[in-house]
Amino acid sequence: MPLLALAYLAFIGLGLPDPLPGALWPQVGPAYGMPNAALGLVLASLSCGYILAGLTAARLIAAFGIGGVVAGSIAATALTAAGQALAPPWPVFVGLAVLAGMGGGAVDAALNVYAAQRLAPRHLNWLHACWGIGATLGPAAAAAILATGAGWQAAYAAVAAALAALGAAFLVTRRRWDGTAPPAGGRIGMIPALRHPVVRLQMAVFFIYTGLEAGGGQWAATILAARGATPAEAALAATLFWAGLAGGRIGLGFVVDRIGADRLLRLGMPVAAVAALGFALGLLDAVFLVLFAVALAPVYPTVMARTPARLGPLAVQAIGLQVAAAMAGVAVLPGLMGLAADWAGAQAVPWMLLLLAGLLWLLIWRLPAGMPPGEFAPPRT
Repeated sequence: MPLLALAYLAFIGLGLPDPLPGALWPQVGPAYGMPNAALGLVLASLSCGYILAGLTAARLIAAFGIGGVVAGSIAATALTAAGQALAPPWPVFVGLAVLAGMGGGAVDAALNVYAAQRLAPRHLNWLHACWGIGATLGPAAAAAILATGAGWQAAYAAVAAALAALGAAFLVTRRRWDGTAPPAGGRIGMIPALRHPVVRLQMAVFFIYTGLEAGGGQWAATILAARGATPAEAALAATLFWAGLAGGRIGLGFVVDRIGADRLLRLGMPVAAVAALGFALGLLDAVFLVLFAVALAPVYPTVMARTPARLGPLAVQAIGLQVAAAMAGVAVLPGLMGLAADWAGAQAVPWMLLLLAGLLWLLIWRLPAGMPPGEFAPPRT
């Protein structure tokens, strides 16, 4: 099987467990007697693991190779889902989320390094569309399982089984990735990379973007439940969001190389802001939620794809830092939304999404544009 096809499977596996905390929170929270803000703690724990993996990505790849990192990381996420399916005590449930984040972050960083250096932006969009497919299948399976009358534990068990099978496949084929480790640029230290203004700007983009993505997807079920939806309908709302994200990446992947990566990003931001406004106003919830996801869809993969052109030999270290910044956004921003939901009600969350969409629009417009592959922005002196 070609390496690209294996990468697609890895991103599907990466997406499967990510939306489960939010999609299942209407059942998990009451089962543990936890308030809405506790979902932010789970997401923060996931993000801590992601951040650790992002900061150590270059060393992990150098030590184990891309195939070894992916195989081990998928195994870790399968183990985590299996542990959570046992409904352990709350501190253990939260601790397992750290392991899940480490596994997901390592897969994310390793495959983004590989793809950003070797593939066109359309492939980055399709790879991340595969993550969206996995993120759609996760809550979709959860909704179907809940509709049968089974508990939330069964949903985690189903995801654990799927990840275990995928991890076994990557364990068998891990040596086929030999020779795909990043070049010597991956050994550039973190501090020199952080001195580059474009590195810092792109880290800010990833921080805000993933806060929007996680906030929209993880809180969609709670927002719709507050507006009168049933638990199954609320879980379906989360499914629609992730489906819009995946579908947007698939569709836009066909046009990104024609339109231009930077132009596509700048065209998408006002659409995202309008969709966020419509969702905040409660107008056609499903329509504006999906439109919001589609407009956001190309941001993560396309900015990642442009990193080698913008940052040259700093790209490997920068990609790890971007993954870390992205997961910091997941840790901080949805948690703040949870606090707002407990203080002012769930209807405060869509207005926070609108505010963040405007900020992301501003950051995207500040990114260097127009540099062809092979060129990069030198540090400002």
